[in-house]
Amino acid sequence: MTPDTERFLSQISTVQKVSENQNSTLQQYQQAQADLAALEHSAETDLAALSEKEKQLESLTAASDKKLDQAKKVLAKLTADQKKQIAEAEKEATAKANAAARAAMKAPPKADAKRRTATKPDSTRRPATGSSKGAKALAYAKAQLGEPYVRNAAGPTSWDCSGLTMMAWGSVGVSLPHSSRQQFGRGQAVAKSNLQSGDLVFFYSDISHVGLYAGNGQVIHAPRPGKSVEYIKMSYMPYAGARRPG
Repeated sequence: MTPDTERFLSQISTVQKVSENQNSTLQQYQQAQADLAALEHSAETDLAALSEKEKQLESLTAASDKKLDQAKKVLAKLTADQKKQIAEAEKEATAKANAAARAAMKAPPKADAKRRTATKPDSTRRPATGSSKGAKALAYAKAQLGEPYVRNAAGPTSWDCSGLTMMAWGSVGVSLPHSSRQQFGRGQAVAKSNLQSGDLVFFYSDISHVGLYAGNGQVIHAPRPGKSVEYIKMSYMPYAGARRPG
């Protein structure tokens, strides 16, 4: 491996790491914003608590902007060919995930008595089934595929991760907060082996990301700035748990 190749791979790794850190900071920002809104609408608001939340929000906003600047600086150091390679790799991965998801939705389930039992269905290896509400919530999310990620957005043409899941379940009459961490406390816990259409799937140890289960081990999610609503394999992100809101 040449020094140039090693440097290029190192730069890609740095971009990915900055993106992960930025995503976590953005979710912390959303949580602080939600807490601040709740305090502002409370009749018994503690002024000291409100002031503290305002400071926390300002700090998180600054941290988020700093991480975005870091990502931009790293990208600025890449050559045009390297940027093109990264863009093509991301495009190819997204196309493969979308194709696999569409195929899974159309393919009939395969009978395999040795690998499937009534007590332990392996729903991560076949199209998801589920309640009418879950299926409709998933259909809502599918209709937003290709629309851009925008921080704090909840439609109608741009989304962040929890904004997409909030509105998807809101379309079937289930109210969720605009925060991945708060959504993690709603509904009932679901085992990874028993996921169904529309179930909320959470990622990272700090519950900083959420998507909707789409079957075949994939979710639909709004990933991060510069990306759009897409399918992605669950295995690409650290799994943290799942909930069924309704």
